[in-house]
Amino acid sequence: MLLPFLIISLLGMFIGFLIFKVLHSKFLRLSLAIFIGFLLTGVYFAFYPIYISDLNNEFRIENYVSDNQQNQTFLEVLVLPDCPYCIYSTELVKKLAIRNANAEIIYRIISEDTYGGGIEEKLKMEGLKYNHAQYNDKIKALAKGSFPSFVFHVKGAKEVQVWNNNTFGSKALDYIEGKL
Repeated sequence: MLLPFLIISLLGMFIGFLIFKVLHSKFLRLSLAIFIGFLLTGVYFAFYPIYISDLNNEFRIENYVSDNQQNQTFLEVLVLPDCPYCIYSTELVKKLAIRNANAEIIYRIISEDTYGGGIEEKLKMEGLKYNHAQYNDKIKALAKGSFPSFVFHVKGAKEVQVWNNNTFGSKALDYIEGKL
């Protein structure tokens, strides 16, 4: 994640050094070159920011007696019917499913009835598995009011790893792909 920033910074400094080659003051030339490097890095960061979830794998562990009758490893995504962040999560999970064709991934749409909202349409369009669930004590303990919540069940484990929307990033994906 940091490599592109380092490369752009060095490239910007090199370009700045070449542009300001006509300056006779080495201090002024070096200062302007560093400024150009930081400026290009800032522009890159504006389009491709680094989030904490891309640097750290911050999940919490919940003791959970799973409904997993097959006793398999799978990812469960807890979502609300019309939550925009939940709908956006389908793009990331779809990429995960494509890279890991045998991975078991299931969305649980949390609602009091079978209303699926925008997320159900998106899941149908993406070809991802889903079912409906009521907001019961198990869901409350896992989601803790944060949606989407990503719950990773490991075969044979009595606990699950849970990420909320803010902590699920590239490190979490690496961890899950390593376990699948």
